[in-house]
Amino acid sequence: MAKEAGITLKDIARETGFSLVSVHRALSGKPGVGPEARQKILECAEEMRYRPNVMASALKRRQRRIAIVMPKRRDAGARYFDYMWKGCDAYLQETLGLGVACEKYEFDTGAHGRQEGEAQLQTLKRVLESPEGPPDGLLTVPVTSTEAVTEVLRCFCEQGTQTVLIDNDAPVDRLCCIAPSDENTGRLAAELMCGLLGREGGTILLVGCNRYSPSHMANASGFADYVRTHRPDLGVIITGDEDGAPDAERYARLIADNAGIIAAYSVRARSTMPLCEAALRLEGARRLMLLGSDLFPESADMLRRGVLRGIIYKNPYEKGYRGLKVLSECLRSDAKPKADSLGVPISVILRSNLVFFEEFI
Repeated sequence: MAKEAGITLKDIARETGFSLVSVHRALSGKPGVGPEARQKILECAEEMRYRPNVMASALKRRQRRIAIVMPKRRDAGARYFDYMWKGCDAYLQETLGLGVACEKYEFDTGAHGRQEGEAQLQTLKRVLESPEGPPDGLLTVPVTSTEAVTEVLRCFCEQGTQTVLIDNDAPVDRLCCIAPSDENTGRLAAELMCGLLGREGGTILLVGCNRYSPSHMANASGFADYVRTHRPDLGVIITGDEDGAPDAERYARLIADNAGIIAAYSVRARSTMPLCEAALRLEGARRLMLLGSDLFPESADMLRRGVLRGIIYKNPYEKGYRGLKVLSECLRSDAKPKADSLGVPISVILRSNLVFFEEFI
């Protein structure tokens, strides 16, 4: 093989038939590639007289500093945000060694209502004021739409940080927002609920709405609008958790005090299990039609037992994976997202098709 000038990793990948990721791992001594493949890649690189451009590599690494700022994957976030983190981790594993240097910042969402975003606000400020300066990229989930959170996000954008938001958008110069239409998600839940109820009349209770979260409120609005249009004989009561954590006892009292409630829908993963526990307490006297949000071991168990009749799966794993992918590709090659707002598939999970989603639990 003749010597060529300016040999790149792509040339070696094309010559050996291995992926660019495998070539990079082999040449940088990183794990993730077999010994035979590594030897073949190294021999090809030597034969082609490949020489890495150290200065260019260092520059690229500096351009790929990304801060991931999301709720903790444990405690309150275990039933939703843990899966978003797993999506980010999966993307990082796939691109191991390609120069995406991610700094992970977890914040607590134990507070409620307007205060739910306070921990995020302080974490974002800490990242922004880091001695290293603002990161080149920011991936975050604005858990509330307070003016303070919006302002700090605006500061990131104004200082040149490419920003990708998940779930809740904000009026800032961000790269894009990864979120389905929450209003349509609510309409999907309402259509399923109305179908399951048949012609039975009564009231549907919506729990878990934080009025400071645009995604929660859009979900509830879409649900109520569908019911109002297609089943005006059904009423809708929307209740939030602004004054405390999702609480089974409070939900049970609310249902017990309103004899007209025949069904309930949790608009967020965090409220799904307290709603199920409330229904189980009342089961001797009343049986409710329940829909939950998102898939995790406990919600899957409630679906198998028939406590939940369905789950609206909002795909947090794909949100995390796609959000980090879009941001990384932008920083690495200036590839812009296909649209200003990018969605992910939303699914209805019933007991009969739960088997197809087992890998996501």
